[in-house]
Amino acid sequence: MKFVLFFLGVCLAQAALNPEDLRDRVFDQNKEYRYTYKGVVKSGVPKSSDLYSGMKIEAEVRLQFPTDKDVLMILEKVNISSVRGKLESPEEREIRRLTKDTKDSIERQPEERHRNAFDLDFLRSTEFSLWDSVEDSSEESRRSDPRSEERRLNEQLRRQQSQESRKSSREEYKSSWEASDEVSEEVSKQDMSELRKHLEKPCKVRYEKGNVTKIECQKDEPNESVNIKRGVWSMFQMTMDPKDTETLDKDSKDKTKSNRAFDKSSEKLFRIMEQDVSGQCETQYDVRESRLQKNLYEVTKTKDFKNCLQKAEKLHSIVDAKKTEKSDDKLESSSVSRLLVVSDKLRSDKFLIQRAESRSQHVLQPYDKEGGEVVTYTKQSLQLKDSKTMSEDTKRIPEPRDSEIKGNLSFVFDQERKPNTEERRQEKTEEKKERIEKLCKEISRHMKHSVSEEAPKKFIQLVKELRQLSEKQMKEILKELITKPLNKGEQKVQRLTDEEVKEKNQTRQVLLDAVSVSGKWEALKAVRELMELRKLSESESEQCLTGLSLSIQPCPSTTREMLEIAKSQRSQESKKIRTAAWLSLGNMIDGMVSKRREGQIKKRFPKDQDQQEEIKREYARELLKGIEEDKPEEEKLIFLRAIRNAGLEHCTDRLKEIILGRESDSNCQEVRLRAIDALEKIAKKLPNKVRQIALRVFQNPEKCEGERIRAYELMMKTKPSLSFLELIAQSTQRETSNQVGQYVYTDMKSLSESKLPKDKEMSKKCKVALRLCKPFNKGIQYSTSRKFQLSDKNLDMGVSLDLKTIMNKKSILPRDTRVQLRLNALGYDMRVLEWAWRTQGVQTMIDSLLNKKTEEKKSIFDYMMKSTKQSNDQYRKDKQLKQKNVADLEIEKIQQKLPIETRREQEPRIFSWFQWFNKEVSFQEWDKEELKKLVREGKLPMSDLEEKLSQGMKTNLKKTSLLLDQALLFSTPLGFPMHLNMTSAVVIKSDMHTKLEVSPRLFREDRPREQKEVRRIETELKSNQTIVLFTIGKMTVVTPVLKSGVAINITLNTTVPVSGKLSMDMDTKKTKLTFETPEEELELLKLKSRLSVFTEEKKVRKDRSGKLREEVRRQEYLIKGKKIQKQPTEFNLTYGREELGLEFRLNSSMISRINKEKTAPYQPLCGPVDLRLSVRPGENRPKEVEISVEQTEVPASSSERSEEQKKAQRVEINVIAKNERQPRQMRIKIQTEDEQVEEDPRRRRLDSREDKIPRKFLVRSPREKEPETSAETQSRVRQQNKQQTRRSISIRIDRSRIPQLESWDSKVCVDAVVQYPTNNDYRLIQDNIVSADVDAKWGADCSGRGPRVQINATWQKSVQQRREERREEAAEWESSGQYSKKGLTQSQERSIKSILKSFPSFWMWEESDGKRVETHESSERASSASVEKSSASIEQSERSGEYSSEEYKERKQSRNLYRQCLRDRRDGQRYSRSCREAVRLRSQLRELDVEIRSQNVPAWVLQGRSAVRRYLQHIFYDRTSIDEDEVMNPWDLMRIRATVDAPEKEMNVTLRFPGRELNISRVPLQNVPLWFPSTRSYLTEQVMDRITKNKYSPYCKVQANDKIRTFDDVEYKYRIGKCDHVLAKDASPDERFLVLVSKPEEQRPEKTVKVFLQGTKVELRIPRDTTSQESIQPISQESRQSQETIEGRAPSKGETSEREPSQPSSRHQSQEKGARPQISPSREMQSDSSSSSESFEFSSSEEKVHEHKPVQVTIDGREQQLQPNEVRKIRQDSSPHSKVICTLRRRGNSVELRSSEHGLTVKVDPDNVQVLVSHDYRSKLAGLCGNFDGEQTNEYEGPREEIYKSPKEFCLSYMVPSKQCEAEGRKQPVMRNIMITRLNDKNEEQACFSKTPVAQCPEDSKKAKSEVRSVEFHCLPKELQSTQKMIKLHKTKPLGDKLQGKSTDLVQDVEAELECREMTVQQ
Repeated sequence: MKFVLFFLGVCLAQAALNPEDLRDRVFDQNKEYRYTYKGVVKSGVPKSSDLYSGMKIEAEVRLQFPTDKDVLMILEKVNISSVRGKLESPEEREIRRLTKDTKDSIERQPEERHRNAFDLDFLRSTEFSLWDSVEDSSEESRRSDPRSEERRLNEQLRRQQSQESRKSSREEYKSSWEASDEVSEEVSKQDMSELRKHLEKPCKVRYEKGNVTKIECQKDEPNESVNIKRGVWSMFQMTMDPKDTETLDKDSKDKTKSNRAFDKSSEKLFRIMEQDVSGQCETQYDVRESRLQKNLYEVTKTKDFKNCLQKAEKLHSIVDAKKTEKSDDKLESSSVSRLLVVSDKLRSDKFLIQRAESRSQHVLQPYDKEGGEVVTYTKQSLQLKDSKTMSEDTKRIPEPRDSEIKGNLSFVFDQERKPNTEERRQEKTEEKKERIEKLCKEISRHMKHSVSEEAPKKFIQLVKELRQLSEKQMKEILKELITKPLNKGEQKVQRLTDEEVKEKNQTRQVLLDAVSVSGKWEALKAVRELMELRKLSESESEQCLTGLSLSIQPCPSTTREMLEIAKSQRSQESKKIRTAAWLSLGNMIDGMVSKRREGQIKKRFPKDQDQQEEIKREYARELLKGIEEDKPEEEKLIFLRAIRNAGLEHCTDRLKEIILGRESDSNCQEVRLRAIDALEKIAKKLPNKVRQIALRVFQNPEKCEGERIRAYELMMKTKPSLSFLELIAQSTQRETSNQVGQYVYTDMKSLSESKLPKDKEMSKKCKVALRLCKPFNKGIQYSTSRKFQLSDKNLDMGVSLDLKTIMNKKSILPRDTRVQLRLNALGYDMRVLEWAWRTQGVQTMIDSLLNKKTEEKKSIFDYMMKSTKQSNDQYRKDKQLKQKNVADLEIEKIQQKLPIETRREQEPRIFSWFQWFNKEVSFQEWDKEELKKLVREGKLPMSDLEEKLSQGMKTNLKKTSLLLDQALLFSTPLGFPMHLNMTSAVVIKSDMHTKLEVSPRLFREDRPREQKEVRRIETELKSNQTIVLFTIGKMTVVTPVLKSGVAINITLNTTVPVSGKLSMDMDTKKTKLTFETPEEELELLKLKSRLSVFTEEKKVRKDRSGKLREEVRRQEYLIKGKKIQKQPTEFNLTYGREELGLEFRLNSSMISRINKEKTAPYQPLCGPVDLRLSVRPGENRPKEVEISVEQTEVPASSSERSEEQKKAQRVEINVIAKNERQPRQMRIKIQTEDEQVEEDPRRRRLDSREDKIPRKFLVRSPREKEPETSAETQSRVRQQNKQQTRRSISIRIDRSRIPQLESWDSKVCVDAVVQYPTNNDYRLIQDNIVSADVDAKWGADCSGRGPRVQINATWQKSVQQRREERREEAAEWESSGQYSKKGLTQSQERSIKSILKSFPSFWMWEESDGKRVETHESSERASSASVEKSSASIEQSERSGEYSSEEYKERKQSRNLYRQCLRDRRDGQRYSRSCREAVRLRSQLRELDVEIRSQNVPAWVLQGRSAVRRYLQHIFYDRTSIDEDEVMNPWDLMRIRATVDAPEKEMNVTLRFPGRELNISRVPLQNVPLWFPSTRSYLTEQVMDRITKNKYSPYCKVQANDKIRTFDDVEYKYRIGKCDHVLAKDASPDERFLVLVSKPEEQRPEKTVKVFLQGTKVELRIPRDTTSQESIQPISQESRQSQETIEGRAPSKGETSEREPSQPSSRHQSQEKGARPQISPSREMQSDSSSSSESFEFSSSEEKVHEHKPVQVTIDGREQQLQPNEVRKIRQDSSPHSKVICTLRRRGNSVELRSSEHGLTVKVDPDNVQVLVSHDYRSKLAGLCGNFDGEQTNEYEGPREEIYKSPKEFCLSYMVPSKQCEAEGRKQPVMRNIMITRLNDKNEEQACFSKTPVAQCPEDSKKAKSEVRSVEFHCLPKELQSTQKMIKLHKTKPLGDKLQGKSTDLVQDVEAELECREMTVQQ
């Protein structure tokens, strides 16, 4: 029955609307419609709380249609109310009821029941009650055209049924969700009167086909009222049929044709760009015909706010940020509207909206979407109340008076309000002045003693007050409040106390701080007037200009104002103001001309493109005036930085001219660098053009490293494509500069590893490009680019610290350093700050001071006086009175014959600059005149400062500023603006009282000689540093009378009080520090965060005087986050109450969104957060704590020490907590000592592996000999390798007991012993170890009965390594046939067989595969095979692929190195490259064995051990195998064994725990902080070589084969003749040493070396006759037939493989004697058990032959002899107590000269000369060894810093001319610049000089050998006088620096005459 009735009702409803009656039911002319309008806005944090705040508006809308397209609208009965409350579901009420009964009931309830009540209330999607609409339309139809009674009855029946259905539905929904505590307060009529007056004004709207195209209102109606009406009209905005509208979905390929696919369909689905109050955005329509009634349509439309042509938004920010690509929007908006429309199917423009509802939301997600989010929901409803035809009785809506077109539906933001009348404005000026002055005084009062939390809040209010001032008000108030600081006289006249003056100055400073961040153009004009009136100092002017340029919204007028300030007289008088003004102008130009940022309102900038270009050109001309060619360098630097800030592309051509044009040579390097930097912002606008400029600089190797690196950075900022990045990466393969190559490589690598969203695309490109990049990894002494990043996915934030360094060739200190801090938050990338500094001329000076000993250091002024050629009278007098000796005279003669240009530093300069959000705001440069004055006078002008410090100086600093001020304004669908604000203010207060006393005076240069050094320093410091940071964020909906939204307040307060004394006694090396403890509780750190919803209502009330005053009534609800956690997570920690006497307390309370107590991150939008760190007095509080540190020398513990090693170093630290009742004390003693012991590591005790592995694979026998080495050397090296250095470190800690907690004193004893070889081991047969033992005991005593931990660690060769060595040796014996019976005894043959038989079984064990070692029994069974089968099995196992290809190559290469080394040794090359590499591989200690034994340890130690095991199993799960069988470790023992592979990339680890064994394979070594040492060099050298990538020990070597290796590892060939050549010279102003080398006899390898050191000349020459021929003469006949002559020695302490000279060759001599080469077998080959074996010993005559003879050396012309192993010290004079200049040491057949003071070592043997220097000589050397600057491109640098392309001419340039060294009939060529003449384009004669000297024969000789060279020439007009002088000069000597850096005008081939012969008389 119900179905029949329902069907009948539908039929009647369809019949009711026939086409004839439809015209009365649509919008039509002369009709009036009444609607009921309601709008609600609610804001909250739904995932944390159901609390909300908001407002609602209600009104009646009356529409009248005078025409079809014009509509008059008026709002009536307008009411606005504030709402706040909490949504609650019945389940929550039930839960609350059950909570009273049992606490467990909450846990049983599902969480979903009380989760998102707020969301569901606003997002619940319910169907429209269509019956209401049908009912209303039927009722209207009945009134207009009465029908039959039957129809009315049916309608009544249907209405009754629908009402029952609706009632049940509403009751059901209401019972589900309801606002339990909602409070609604209507705005009073008095407060609402002004707004209601405007809202009820009529407006006229152009309404065509459902689209609002024009709104016309009264001219005086404000935008707030019009925007609300726009929100109402947005409900009427609708498109029924898109056939006449451009749609976004078109099926036709021709996009110009409209889509006709759904014209005939009753259901339409289309997308269009539709205008509404929020902007013109994509709108999706879904139009469906209702099934309930004919011509009734349901329209649903949704908006996509991400696709908008126009958005009504406004952005203001004092920071510059860039939105990251493909990042999610943190602010997301959505909107859904539903309309019920009656429409004519034939005419879509005829319709009537009966009902409309719109729901939207704005969601702010500052971090992860799962975290807290702030949501603002809006809901609008429009219900048709009545419609009728207008008659004469109808009240007509009047048209707007004095109308004005307000635009379309798009939201319009308020402009600045016009000022009121003069009287009213004056009245407001006085009021505002009082408020501003009051706020300044309140802020000063809050900062007087300590900074309160109210200070930053008041400062934000002060800035807001200033922003509301007009221009005239700003000037009047600032002129009156900002006055000149008072002097003492004015203070007396005004009778002000010091406290009052101090308070007044502080109030003035607070106002200046607020003005500088006010961001108002009125403030800029006021500051200009104050500057002209001299009311602002230089620093204050700089502060105001910089702050305003960052905070102001630039426009042409404000930018013009800043330009006038920069040109003003005040700026010209002060460099500081001028710099700040031009930098600020650049920042404002950039803000004015840059493109409109996303979400930013249109700027006040001309829309006309021509006007824009004219303005840009105008400012570009002003900036370019400062970089004209005739401008001084200082001016150019300022303007280049301003151009960089401005980023005007019109400056590109001029910058290109400076960088690459003709001016590039005339401009200094600093100007060119700044010009490259100036292109940074232009690169984003003109990327291709800038990229071409930068690429030319980058690819030019003649440019300095700094320019090339900056050019590379510039290219990276142009968003290069992948192909371009590959081009840059490919260029590194040809890169000759290590500085540039390493910087490019490290920068691209760090970019490829970046995790920040901004670098996502670049990271992908760099990963691909790196495949083509040459891997530069040269060490820390080269330029690098590093990124240190930290990111949090939960917070969706990241921070990056970029460290970029451009190193200096002359120092290990960087020349250019930049530190950048980048922040990624809220989807934006912000370059927060950049601090950079650039230095020149000071690095070497600092190195010189740091690298010298204390007693040898000179003052900084002595160095500067030398380096700058400036000295005072006393310095010149001392230089003249200095007596010259023979060595000095000889050096002067050499200098006259061969002038070598002094390598001087540039004049000292220091630049620093600071950038804030990619805007340079500060630039500082040390004044050059002050530096010159400092150098001339030789002292610091700081005597007055020392007087003040001795009496005590007080420093007070108080600073207030805005760190962040950002506001985003956009519209809600209701027409209410929404503000998203973030403001952060900081207040800093620093109070310091400093006192310093130095004995004798620190800054006086006229001290007595006996008191030249500082002996005692005493300082006292009392300071209190306070920082208060306040941050407020709001998401607010604003109306003229009401505000509502969500706010978060975060306050951070830190206080650091420091009070103490420091005394330093330089004589006793004792330092004492005393600091006081607080007497009361102090809060060190306090963090408080509060989240709330609020409403603010403006109320206007009369005060007592009758004046109207605005008051703000604020209602606020705190969000406690109970939906996440019922109770906040609390964490309390206290420490030190009894232990320290000071109790440190940490209290925190917070809400965790992941509902975890201990791992909860900081989530501010979840609920309240409190964090507090405090300190307060505890039990027995000490009044003060005294810490003393003393360094002494004590007798060593060992009695077996030499005289030089009887002292041990001890450091004692004594901490005393002074208390009258319970004083406490802790003593720490650290003692270190070294001991030399003799111990053969090969006789050591083996570990447990000896049961399974033969001993020969675990340790070498002491009887094994080094192959190809004489008996004498064997014995000496064996004795040296027994010497071990044992370094002991002992730590003792004695601490007195803690009262109430302990009953006795406690002690901690740690004894550590590290033992390593004393001498470097260069043998092939070696077996050294490095061991470390640590014994830690603690408790009541150190007897060992208490807790104890013992750690024994040993680095040694691995079993795999030893197996490979044995295999190499066996293969060499097999290949050479030396194991045959003819050449070996029976015992040797049995020994070889025993070793070879052991290989097959032992090879089955592979460490890399993690297999277990075969047992000893299986090895014995496998060893029964013959030697031939064993060898065959070796080759077969290799070829069968048992080893991988890489392992096979490594084994083969290693075996080849061993074999080649033996061949080189037979040829006399003991330390060839093959031998060095073989020794390196055999000296590696690839295995680490650690045993950890514990005794009576606490439980936490055992728990930690278990935790480590579980962690390793978890991390290396896929690489771990566990064995629990046959593991019998003691319960207190843990063993670790780590074995690394040969490349030291991966390692296998075995961990043995009690009852369990873990085997972890292939662990990357880079992830583990382990280091495997080597025995080839000292431990300290190995550490430094790892840091500097094997560049720690630079050396130069002249080899026997006429090859010379330079300090920078460049090798070339040159035959040194009889003439002296400068091998190495200190070319710095100090001239500390000179090394000459010559070769008296060309056919012999011996060389003569002359070393000049501090007036001393040492001449070294080791003839080959002084070294014996090491002939090996075995007693046996078999050995005698295979005799071989071998010569060589092993290196001793202090030598490395690279530095060791090779030994003389004796192969040709042995062949002359007829001896056949024979390799002496190793002693390990001889059987120990065979007594009948044939012996292999040396005769006594052989030992006499090998005895070394004395070596003749010449010291200052006196010949002296050096006996073997003799050490001789050369002193400054004949006194035995005088200073030692150098030391001569005889080692074998070589002599070593070492001078630690000068950092020089020279090693000479019969064939080679080697020079080693310290890093202090970087870029200071000259000679055949190069300049030692770390680069290889300019290694051939001549005496005058000219660069040669040929090594032959380079060496000839360092030959000292002398007739004595010329052979008969030959002449030595000289280096001269070639001159040629030519005619230029103007037919003028020019003289062209070669930029580099060329070898030429003297006048009385002719060429014997020549080569053609391509030489560059520089041309000069020949008629010039300077050119004529150069023409005469070039014939006598090289022109030197006269042509350095000149342009190349001609390139021509010339002939270099390399050999000359004397001309005869006939010739």
